[in-house]
Amino acid sequence: MNEKRQCQNCKQEFTIEAEDFGFYKKIDVPAPTWCSLCRSVRRMAFSNERTLYKRKCDLCEKEGIAIYDKDTPFPVYCIDCWRSDKWDPTSYGQEYDFKKPFFEQLAELKNKVPRAALIQQGDMTGSEYTNRASNNKNCYLLFRANFNENLLYSHTINDAKDSSDCLALQQSELCYECIDCSKCYNLQYSQECRECRDSMFLYDCRNCTNCFGSVNLRNAQYHIFNEPYSKEEYEKKIKSFAVDNFASLEMMRQKFHEFNKKFIREFMVSTRAERSTGNWIYDSKNVRNSYFCRGVEDGAHLFGIIEAKDCMDYLYWGRSCELVYETANCGYNSSRIFFCNLTYTSCSDLQYSDHCISSRNCFGSVGLKNGEFCVLNKKYDEKSFGELKAKIIKHMDEMPYTDKQGRLFKYGEFFPLELSEFAYNETAAHDYFPLEKEEALKQGFTWKEIEERKYNITVPAEELPMTIGETDDDILKEVISCEHEGKCNENCITAFKITSQELAFYRRLGIPLPRLCHNCRHQRRLKYRNPPQLWSRQCMCDHQVYKNTAEHPHHPEGRCPNEFETSYSLDRKEIVYCEECYQAEVI
Repeated sequence: MNEKRQCQNCKQEFTIEAEDFGFYKKIDVPAPTWCSLCRSVRRMAFSNERTLYKRKCDLCEKEGIAIYDKDTPFPVYCIDCWRSDKWDPTSYGQEYDFKKPFFEQLAELKNKVPRAALIQQGDMTGSEYTNRASNNKNCYLLFRANFNENLLYSHTINDAKDSSDCLALQQSELCYECIDCSKCYNLQYSQECRECRDSMFLYDCRNCTNCFGSVNLRNAQYHIFNEPYSKEEYEKKIKSFAVDNFASLEMMRQKFHEFNKKFIREFMVSTRAERSTGNWIYDSKNVRNSYFCRGVEDGAHLFGIIEAKDCMDYLYWGRSCELVYETANCGYNSSRIFFCNLTYTSCSDLQYSDHCISSRNCFGSVGLKNGEFCVLNKKYDEKSFGELKAKIIKHMDEMPYTDKQGRLFKYGEFFPLELSEFAYNETAAHDYFPLEKEEALKQGFTWKEIEERKYNITVPAEELPMTIGETDDDILKEVISCEHEGKCNENCITAFKITSQELAFYRRLGIPLPRLCHNCRHQRRLKYRNPPQLWSRQCMCDHQVYKNTAEHPHHPEGRCPNEFETSYSLDRKEIVYCEECYQAEVI
């Protein structure tokens, strides 16, 4: 049966479902003491995605890019050195000390073992400034991305080409400022669209061509603000909008934003998601309170997971993974991974391990490559490993770690926040659950003060040319101020330059130069999205309030009785419909 508990962190009441207890029993771990939201934020606080630093490799001394700044207590190696046999992770092995809490000993090990500067796999041609990425070509400032070519300033991109400033783009080409779109071509300033082309300012459209400023369209052509036009009328009208001019473009952005508010929303974005709750769930079954999942079966409290089954409290990655719990950044043919971070490529039976690849049967280890039967990086035979592991689990309960906030960490908890190598505002946690510095510190996170950048601004943002046609190649030499001037909470870099690849892209699509730095543009895209959080609501469809276009057989009159969990909070103004009502109106 379900059980209510009080979260050790936020002190709010939360429910552990009966089926959750079945999962905990299956993998032999205790139930959590933090609520699912606090657990999710804690995992995110261990994942630096987009904050990059210049620093030398501590082994070969080659200058490069890293997700760690120069002040880390542990060595940071370039990818080639970290993967090489020039060093041995087990040389840092330490004897377990039953007089000290486990997490205190793990922290000592984490502060000694070298880490890879970036997380990259496969062929990364001309894509030095990328992280958590694989098999990309000619990409710049691209994150959480795989198999792309000629991509700029984007996050969560797969199988895309010749695009820039996108968030969650799949199998698309020539896209700009698109959010959660797939199989699109020549699409700009759009969100939640599939198989659309040659269009601008669309929201939740499918298979649309030559459409502008429209919402909830299906199989449409030559529509402007949801009204049909002839081809000739459409082209004339679009030309009059002059969206190649920055001032006109920003006015149109605001006009579309206001227009979009008038339309109904489906409570959840999903396709073939059977018995599932959350948002952005595709081809999945029995997935609860999860987000950005595809090909997942039997999971809960997931975020950014592809092709996995029987998993809970799992942040990012997947690809043939199962029985993963309270883990971040685990991928590629891995199983029975508990309380870990960054373990990938055929890992199995790992607990409390970090930055390990192709390793098995390890506990509390860091930086292992093909490791086996290791505790705190010290190698044991199989029998001794099993006996020591059992003793440590018991010891973790008898001598728990207490963090600076007074929170107890026994066996079954993810790493304490104090073991994260990153400050809150360097991580995914700040992207999806932004905090001001004072609140972050109050909650026990650390904070990274942005170093003062003394750029020699040569062109203020407000003085940039209004159109790309007025922009000559000299712009490549200029240092442009960001409109936010570092006064936001978005890790503003205060100034930026235009690259030659970027300029060619803007010219190809007739896009005016941006006025914000790439960090502030990324944060603006994130704000268009719903948060990864659920609220219980009733369908807002009411025949006496909203003018519907079709009959709704399940409620022929009055308000729809259907209730659901949705990422639209109770104070949101959007008109949120259940699946039945939405499909009656839109599909």
